[in-house]
Amino acid sequence: MRFNNPEEFEDFLKPVGGDVSIRPAIGSFFNAEISLKKLDAVGLFSVSANSFKVVKEPQEDFYGLTVPLSAPFTVSEHGQYKASSAYLLKLGHSFDCTAKRKCHFLVCNFFTDQVHDYSQRALQSDTQEFSAFNPDVSFFTQAGSGLLRSVARTWSDLNNKTAVSKIALKEREDDLLASFVMYSNEDINVGGSFKGVAPYHLRRAEEYICENLGNPITRDQLAEVSCCSIRTLSRSFEKKYGIGPMAFIKQRRLDAAYLELLSAKPDTTTVTQVAINYGFAHTGKFAIEYGKAFGESPSTSLARW
Repeated sequence: MRFNNPEEFEDFLKPVGGDVSIRPAIGSFFNAEISLKKLDAVGLFSVSANSFKVVKEPQEDFYGLTVPLSAPFTVSEHGQYKASSAYLLKLGHSFDCTAKRKCHFLVCNFFTDQVHDYSQRALQSDTQEFSAFNPDVSFFTQAGSGLLRSVARTWSDLNNKTAVSKIALKEREDDLLASFVMYSNEDINVGGSFKGVAPYHLRRAEEYICENLGNPITRDQLAEVSCCSIRTLSRSFEKKYGIGPMAFIKQRRLDAAYLELLSAKPDTTTVTQVAINYGFAHTGKFAIEYGKAFGESPSTSLARW
């Protein structure tokens, strides 16, 4: 469904997104297309829009995961803005998000009561703390990767032209809840063996990479934006992720291609087009790397729509 009026868009979104303020960026007009699906425990929606700003006041109704499928967005956390590849909103926290150009993103809101009930059953615990997880969800942790892939595959199933059985959808929803509970209970502030907050120079490099996945990125560029030497930056990536910066870029591009193929329509998108957009010159090599990372071919992901 397409909207040119932000207030009408807000009303349509309310059943799964609650109260939210959406406005076009300065000097821009509002134009957005949304597809919305609701299950018992989660609400999912996909939005394609021109540049805009979203502000959500603190709420307790759901944990909201936002995943960009094209350009990354900027999130304000405690007044400090940063680029984000995927962001998980905690209860009681505000959300201030800006997309500076035409974008496409997927949102999965996990309803609080259902999540807590599921957690108590799964962990056999009467108390569960969901405040310690890292809001920046990464493919580079096992739990983060499981959560993002579960969301993407659920959305793909919900939009499949072939009817999906109620049993399959319920099992997919259960998988989503399990993935979220696993993520919230992992020591998420640890990426591999990296403890604590990432150094400033590493965060700057990560932000630059997220913003430029469709552009050439060199080690010199990363060192320049990070204000450190190539050696220092490489050691930081190795310490946090177990791989160097160029391998990190390659994996992030594969992640972005995976999410785009799962959400794209086969009649308007090709595997070759997506591969080229993310810097993979040889579609055969791209397919091999993609299969190793996600356990299926790019064409299979694209056909899931």
